[in-house]
Amino acid sequence: MSLFLLAAEEAGPGAGGHHAPPRTIFTPLWEAVRDTPLGRWYGFDETRNNFGQFWFDAIGFSILSAAVLIVGAFLATRDYRRIPRGLQNLFEWAVGLLRGLIHGFIPPPLGDRYVPYLGTVFLFIFVMNLMGIIPGFRSPTMTLSTTAALGITTFFMVQGFAIRAVGIWKYLRHFMGEALWLAPLMFAVEVIGELARPMSLSLRLYGNIFGEDNVIEQLMTLGGWVPVQLPMLLFAIFTSFLQAFIFTTLSTIYIAQKVVHEGGPEAGHESAHSG
Repeated sequence: MSLFLLAAEEAGPGAGGHHAPPRTIFTPLWEAVRDTPLGRWYGFDETRNNFGQFWFDAIGFSILSAAVLIVGAFLATRDYRRIPRGLQNLFEWAVGLLRGLIHGFIPPPLGDRYVPYLGTVFLFIFVMNLMGIIPGFRSPTMTLSTTAALGITTFFMVQGFAIRAVGIWKYLRHFMGEALWLAPLMFAVEVIGELARPMSLSLRLYGNIFGEDNVIEQLMTLGGWVPVQLPMLLFAIFTSFLQAFIFTTLSTIYIAQKVVHEGGPEAGHESAHSG
């Protein structure tokens, strides 16, 4: 099972990049495009630590994960039933759990505004994490480029939510602090704090998935394939869920700090709050 072999992108020289990475279902396509003008433009021909191949795989499996969710949602809702069953029941159960998580930080009905985005983030990350347990596949989230894209997207979504909640002037006023004479300093501090959010989200997810796959690879090397295959598979499924849950929870807290009323959660009242 290729999921447990180390992916060396962004790990730096000598960090597992000495051996050829395992082939995936996208390897033949990568070999076909890496030396084309398009492949060179996107860096798919980069051989240092196999960056080009890992970058290509990250894009391919991210698109595949999105396609799986789109097809699953279509199949679950094309014959919608008041009493759910099958795939519809699974999706409604997942939505119910996510709504409960979000309502713990952002009370209803305000919290329901953010269920579509946060729910999509959770399912997308979970499916991408699970890609690594399938032979011939690779988890896109074990590459920093993928997790950074998720962190940056969440950053801009949160800023949009905050502006929608309080308006552009109050949003900018929040960065200036209470004392206007300290506004230049406070603005710089607040901007740095905001920019640290996507970095924290992306590095946490990347580090955990990258480290998890590395540890599992070493355990399987020491213990052999047969005795540890099932426990390691179950562990990978659990951590795939856990890391998606942590990313979604932290994103929910990030949004709550921006849109929930400072004096206490009140449905229908929003204001920017310093994170």
